[in-house]
Amino acid sequence: MVEEGKFLLNKDTGEEIDIKQEDFEFVQIDKKIHDVKFSKKATTFFKDAMKRFVKSKSSVGGGIIVGILALLAIIVPLAMPNYGAYDVDKNSAGGNVAERLVQPKLFPSGTGFWDGTIKKTKILFNAETNTPNGYREGVYKDLVTYEAFENSANELGKGGYVNVYCLNGENNGNLSSPYYTFNLSNTYTFTTHTLNETIAGYEISPYKLTLDIIDGTSISLSDTLINSTEFSVNLNEKIIASGYDRESINARIRYEIPAKEESLTNILIKDAILTSNNEEEVEGLDALSFKSGNELLLRNSSNPNRWTSTSGRNAYKVEYTYCDFIYDQYEDIYGVKEYTYSTNDVLKLEVNGQIEINFTERVEPATTDKEILSQRFKILDSNAIIEVIEQIGDATYNSLTHQYSGYTLKCKINGYSLYGYDHMPIFIFGTNTNRKDYFKLIFTGLRFSLLLAISVSAVNIIIGLIWGSISGYFGGWTDILMERFCEILSGIPGTVVITLCILYGSEWQWGEASDVLALIIALFLTGWMGVAARTRTQFYRFKGREYVLASRTLGAKDSRLIFRHILPNSMGTIITGSILMIPGVIYTEASIAYLGLGLKGQTMFGVILSEANSYYTGESTYILIIPTIMMAFLLVSFNMFGNGLRDAFNPALKGSE
Repeated sequence: MVEEGKFLLNKDTGEEIDIKQEDFEFVQIDKKIHDVKFSKKATTFFKDAMKRFVKSKSSVGGGIIVGILALLAIIVPLAMPNYGAYDVDKNSAGGNVAERLVQPKLFPSGTGFWDGTIKKTKILFNAETNTPNGYREGVYKDLVTYEAFENSANELGKGGYVNVYCLNGENNGNLSSPYYTFNLSNTYTFTTHTLNETIAGYEISPYKLTLDIIDGTSISLSDTLINSTEFSVNLNEKIIASGYDRESINARIRYEIPAKEESLTNILIKDAILTSNNEEEVEGLDALSFKSGNELLLRNSSNPNRWTSTSGRNAYKVEYTYCDFIYDQYEDIYGVKEYTYSTNDVLKLEVNGQIEINFTERVEPATTDKEILSQRFKILDSNAIIEVIEQIGDATYNSLTHQYSGYTLKCKINGYSLYGYDHMPIFIFGTNTNRKDYFKLIFTGLRFSLLLAISVSAVNIIIGLIWGSISGYFGGWTDILMERFCEILSGIPGTVVITLCILYGSEWQWGEASDVLALIIALFLTGWMGVAARTRTQFYRFKGREYVLASRTLGAKDSRLIFRHILPNSMGTIITGSILMIPGVIYTEASIAYLGLGLKGQTMFGVILSEANSYYTGESTYILIIPTIMMAFLLVSFNMFGNGLRDAFNPALKGSE
């Protein structure tokens, strides 16, 4: 009932209000009153967590990357073939030696990126073959040639000088020709040219020429020290002037550079030419002479016309033709090329059904006639041999073996057939130094490493959760004793623990798995302590909260308080740190292998990364770059994924947008 009458609203102003019964009426007097039905569907903690997780784009992205890498680690080793360079399961497996460090290829040659080509610079150009030295026609393009001078001798060099120098300020420098028998009935002339150019560290010096006779007598070929860049002398005149009156003498020509105490002296000799008026001696004297420094320095110790020096000599300003070009490594190894098969190789081709041999005579002579060759050697599998070019040597029938021998077969082939492929292979990540497909090797190693890391992390997380929960929940002496134990154990460096386990693990005779099992044991010994510490901290944070006290008041047991109330509220922070244990295990693998403490040769991702550390320069940097990028992806994606899980499983954010 509503009390009627006048009521004072404001004592200061005296304002009143008059309330009557008819001013009020029941709004729902004819309706049933009940609870309103939920307009939204009921949800669970997990569904609510996933709802928050998918709203974080970075976390979803990290999860997708982790998922893709894990999926590839499963699919790639199973889906790819197991022959040639694709065989990565064993240490002894791999492709041919020619397949070592093949460049990564994903796009067709000529794309300019990820196409299996290498930019080659300053490669010697062979003018005789008109190709870069060591490369055949067809494996390069965009060739550019240019000239340059080098202070070194090479068969592809031209011209140049011999730098003859004194090793110190006491002993003279020298360069001597081989001994030669001069027939003094002939007239001999010696001509030489030098270069007047200063080299850093040396002083160009006048020099003298002598004719050293084998009996120990020396005849000076110049009246004074020679200071000009060209000098020519008639040997007969100098010999006669010295008093020698013989029909012939055995002598050699010697350059001598006077030493100076205050500096190192040298001369730069361009040529040394001996000539005779007797045409029969021309060939011999030409061989004894030299027309360039490069020519002389290429004469080795077995050459009878080698000039010698007891001081020092080297090349100076030898001219070379260099070239830059784009090298197609796949075309060189697996493309069309010429190849010579031995008799046994030809018989193997016949057994494999690649060629049919049709010899009709006891002796089938060597030939290059393509019509004859097509009759003798019928190609059955053009995927390997494209064309028979030449039969080298006569094929002779052996009545004892009933086979033909003594010949080889020069053919044009598809290079990939030599290594057992039925088509040109493509290695997305290239091959490594052991001739293994790096793409398959990395994901094979990643598969093992992820399984190992996830298993080890799962066990360590469980141990850490139990240990940290007990320590943090009960506190007191229980916490003190458990913490002291952790402090003692954590005081031992992890690397020392792993090293000791691996050292003693080798005595347990576990075979190839010894190092891996030892690593697992070492990770079990100390890997759980980080999770335990985080769990303990969270329990101290939440165990005094009102909802815990209320549950305890209602009679909840310790196990229920731990696993139903405190632990779920702590999972956000624990998950974030724990999820990073997975890439952490892989990092540990790499560290142990890098330090040489074990795991060498194992197909594990961390080991593969550690073995790539020496490829930080040169054409094979992909060996280091690819696993490094993948490791970075793993770390970043696991980090983003863990942060997303932390926010998703944080009960304080339940129901938030």
